[in-house]
Amino acid sequence: MNKKPLCSVLLWIILYLTNKIVRAQSEIFVSVPQPEYPYTLPKDFEKKYSELSWEYFQKIAKDNPILKNEDIVIKFLFFNYSWWDGSYANLERNYVKFLGEDGFDFMVMDDRIFFDDIGIMSATYVPYYVNIDYPSLTLLMDYKDYINDEEMDFHNPKQYKEGKYDGHIYGLPFDIDFEGLYYHNDDEKAISIVENIGYKTWDDLVDELKSPPSAPLKIALGVETDLLGFFVEYISNHRNFNKEYDSNFYNIFLNTTGDELIRNFFNLTRKYTENKPSQSTSLKREKAFSVFTDKKSTFLRGKASLYDIVWSNKTEVSFTLPPKKTTNLFHRYLVANKARVGKELSAKVFTEIAKVLTSKEMQLFRAETFGGIPTFDLKKKDSDDQIKRYCDEFPMMCEYLETMNKIYIKDVFNPSKYAVPYFEVECFLPLKLRYYLDSGKQEDFDVIKHVLYNIKYLVTNGEGFNWYIFFSYVFAFISLIMSFGTIYFTNKFRDHPSIKIISPSFCNMIVFGISMSLFKPLFRLPPYSYFKIRFILIYNTVNNGLIFIPMFVVTYRIFRIFKVKTFLSNSLTNKRLMIITIVLISISTIYRAVIAFTSKVYYKMTGGVRESRMPYIYYSNNKIDSDIYFTYNNIIFIALLFMIICTGSFSKKFGDICYVFVVFL
Repeated sequence: MNKKPLCSVLLWIILYLTNKIVRAQSEIFVSVPQPEYPYTLPKDFEKKYSELSWEYFQKIAKDNPILKNEDIVIKFLFFNYSWWDGSYANLERNYVKFLGEDGFDFMVMDDRIFFDDIGIMSATYVPYYVNIDYPSLTLLMDYKDYINDEEMDFHNPKQYKEGKYDGHIYGLPFDIDFEGLYYHNDDEKAISIVENIGYKTWDDLVDELKSPPSAPLKIALGVETDLLGFFVEYISNHRNFNKEYDSNFYNIFLNTTGDELIRNFFNLTRKYTENKPSQSTSLKREKAFSVFTDKKSTFLRGKASLYDIVWSNKTEVSFTLPPKKTTNLFHRYLVANKARVGKELSAKVFTEIAKVLTSKEMQLFRAETFGGIPTFDLKKKDSDDQIKRYCDEFPMMCEYLETMNKIYIKDVFNPSKYAVPYFEVECFLPLKLRYYLDSGKQEDFDVIKHVLYNIKYLVTNGEGFNWYIFFSYVFAFISLIMSFGTIYFTNKFRDHPSIKIISPSFCNMIVFGISMSLFKPLFRLPPYSYFKIRFILIYNTVNNGLIFIPMFVVTYRIFRIFKVKTFLSNSLTNKRLMIITIVLISISTIYRAVIAFTSKVYYKMTGGVRESRMPYIYYSNNKIDSDIYFTYNNIIFIALLFMIICTGSFSKKFGDICYVFVVFL
């Protein structure tokens, strides 16, 4: 019997078993938002959420060709909001912290955080708070290479589209949520108010509560996102924020109508707080919930997803949409931590996990088990069995989603191409609103108006700047005429000794380069675009090349003339020097073009939403490129200075050296 094959088989079996034993199981950590009012939940709710979600994931992924051979376990951990004390900047800072190498593999991210740093005009304060520009694009993995749009067509189209940026997919729709009003089923006044809630405004609701016998109302505005959401909800009762209805809707905030609405919002908070607005502006969600459960508030303003989590007994509490059926809709996305990709699992595996976690089956499971609201495209409920199943099981939620007047708060504060990124809106506008609601002072009102104005406008496209733009173009045009006049007279007197020694061709190149410089201030003016940034980088290179390289060549020729005591040599003919000049300009231009089209370009701001904003160009390779260009220009400058000094020592006539100084100046 041949024992060699048998030994080989046994060896392979031992190696295989050893590999299975030694190989560590990959743990995938997914951060999901902790439900509001966590103290109302069972102590083991987080553990139950994680275990049941993992069990169901295994069930639907068991035959997945990519995942079935991966030895993984997924653990879901709640992202605790209790520490952030309502500060949006703190919330952003900790999201960034948990997207590092030691952070979570996946995070479920609210759309207010997701892409809140994106815009052609960068956020001034994002680097200040999180020490990084554009964290969304820097820290999040791109799913694009492993996903096609057809397999995502069950999602709400808007939500899926807004998970993309510049053709890349950084977030997959995970679930949605929206604000509503909870009320006790034995509260007759609350029941009478909600009967026609779709026809009432917040003013009507508060007036009815105050009519005898008056009933209390506590609204938690101690968290910045809640205050801003309530403010926009109130304004939406009186004006439509739909861009399709009115593309200039944002101007409401900037005109006298907006003044009246802001003051009416102030009056509303005074009315339901009995002239003690701080009782609302400092009230946190947990306290508002406690007050409501003690029946010391007629309504509780809270998320719809809490209905099946917090109140298991539906006979006690009911839920309805806010006045005018107008509410903030929140999209949440599953994002992957780029720093974790490739450590143990490939990008393809990460994407497949994300696809399963956001699948129809998984979303339906979360809806049935934990009260989550799926991201389904409800227009397909008649053609898709699983979407139909959700609407059959949760008819109230489907009806709300189909009939509500949706507010997409990021769209509201994105009124123009040059608007400030949403991060700064959340950081500063709610804070200014709180100051005004608490004080009622005119100066605080004026600050709100200033912030609302700066959200939309830059210094360069704001009111009162048109005259500056007009005179900038007039000055540039006059300067251009003078430059062409100089070129004309240079050619006319090209045989004059003072011009001939410099060479009219090079002199004209320098003058043309200077005339190009006169147009640079116009590049600070709108319109702004990514292409314009790249064009400016190349334009500046050509501009500097046309000034300094011909200047260098002319100075070198004069230097050689004085040094060798001859007027011209064969090596310094105009033709040869022109070829050298064009080659040097071309090399520097090609180099800068490569930098321009391989870098990420954007506008940075001088100032922010609290101040006036002035843009300037920036690009990802800016530091290295600036160092190279600084060295390059210094070499030219030092060489010019050296040749001028040497030429001065060679020359015996002051008039001779004047040629060089005229060119240099």
